[in-house]
Amino acid sequence: MKIKFLGAHNCETATTGMMCILVDDRVVIDAGSLTRNMTLDEMFKIKALLLTHGHLDHFRDVATLGMNLFLNGRTIDVFGSEKTRAAISEHILNGAIYSKFFDSPENNPTLRFNTVKAGVPFKIDGYDVMPVTLPHPVPVLGYQLTDAWGKNFFYTGDTGTGLSRCVEQISPDFMAVDVTASSKYTEFFSVRNQHLTSETLGGELKSFRQLKGYLPPVACVHMSPFGEPEIAAEIDALSAELCSPVYLAREGLIVDL
Repeated sequence: MKIKFLGAHNCETATTGMMCILVDDRVVIDAGSLTRNMTLDEMFKIKALLLTHGHLDHFRDVATLGMNLFLNGRTIDVFGSEKTRAAISEHILNGAIYSKFFDSPENNPTLRFNTVKAGVPFKIDGYDVMPVTLPHPVPVLGYQLTDAWGKNFFYTGDTGTGLSRCVEQISPDFMAVDVTASSKYTEFFSVRNQHLTSETLGGELKSFRQLKGYLPPVACVHMSPFGEPEIAAEIDALSAELCSPVYLAREGLIVDL
């Protein structure tokens, strides 16, 4: 399994992109920075798009992907919760801001939306997919993808503390986990359990190891660019404490399982 980080942050700058992960060149998870990093030919290879939730930094390029596919007479399957579909349909693909690519009078939409539910596995293009609920102020689905060789990749989407709630349902060989800010913001993000910080990630990974008996390599994603140097230093210290690979993902990073 080849995992490429097209976007690994929560904000876009000249050197950072919003959340988007490409698996084996044909399955995409989240679409914060999808079309700006792919040629048309690369987009045409996409078999499925998995969306974690309805926040802009995770779905922005759904609109531009839809237009590229529509103009070339193509369609793909999009997977997510009904609330994610509603958020995108009501606010972006609503016929006023942009075209209704989820809908079609001929029942052949450019973006064919498939509603999935937490804890109910499904298959896409040779992968077994397990969607799991993650704690966040809006409903979030994390996804574990398992390929034909039994390799498992898990991505949280946005999450606060309580990652252990889904541990029984997953057995990843590699994880990408939301770490939005440095530890000085722990109290700020804990008010609504919005995101993990370096400090709260440490607690979650220790709980994971205790529950599962092992700890896979972890790539931290969704960082705020302004605080990245401080986050990086804290994550390096956490990795040393755990004696296990924990590091920041970067745009263009490729991980082979």
